[in-house]
Amino acid sequence: MQTPEFNEDWFNPDAELPYGVEPNEVRTAIKEFYDFYDDLNHFLMREDHGRIETVLRANNALSDFIGNVATEELAQASDSLIINQKQDGFPDILPVDHDAYAEQDYKVHHGAHGIETKCSKSNGGWQAHNNEEAWFVVFRYERGDPEADLQDMDPIRLVQVLAGSLNEDDWSHSGRSEDSRRTITSSIISSGMYKLRSNPIYEDPEAITGRGDELIEYKQRHASFDPTFADNHPEYVTEQTELGGM
Repeated sequence: MQTPEFNEDWFNPDAELPYGVEPNEVRTAIKEFYDFYDDLNHFLMREDHGRIETVLRANNALSDFIGNVATEELAQASDSLIINQKQDGFPDILPVDHDAYAEQDYKVHHGAHGIETKCSKSNGGWQAHNNEEAWFVVFRYERGDPEADLQDMDPIRLVQVLAGSLNEDDWSHSGRSEDSRRTITSSIISSGMYKLRSNPIYEDPEAITGRGDELIEYKQRHASFDPTFADNHPEYVTEQTELGGM
């Protein structure tokens, strides 16, 4: 059974994060998630239960699992953060040195400070229940073919971890009629996507998406921290990239 591996070339040590969180702490969280995922699948396979990808067949259930574990690992990796102790509270991760949060034992229904996380297979269109103003970290993943043999199935891989400070104008809100039972949602629009894609913490170059000049900008930024990509794509290497110590 294949084990997912952290790719050092895809790691951006200069990514911007709030509350004193360091990119290296995200790096640790990804590695810890991979270790947990690998240990869990070895246990499930040993007990003849399949794999976590086959136990959690629905994409939303698998995304919830990945997002929850990655969020917990990020909070544990950073001395600056703690998990919101209120189930379904917002945001998911809170700054430890926030006095008002500490007085609530970090059980926050809806706070103005912290990091909300999202996890998805899709390359955009990420949703929330409201137009939220907060720092967001998005974990984007790929999974193996669910029809493949259990031993040969490609492992789950995180292909992008993006971060950005979004405001209410970075969302499109979809309400519902009085007769509708559809869940009310807000979706990140192009301005929010630009903020997130402009600040990758970890990124498979094959996962980069965008259009026109923005796509070129994303690839130029990626070349600034991924030496293999820069060597293979000199057209994206800029003077700023070279000054950055390539």
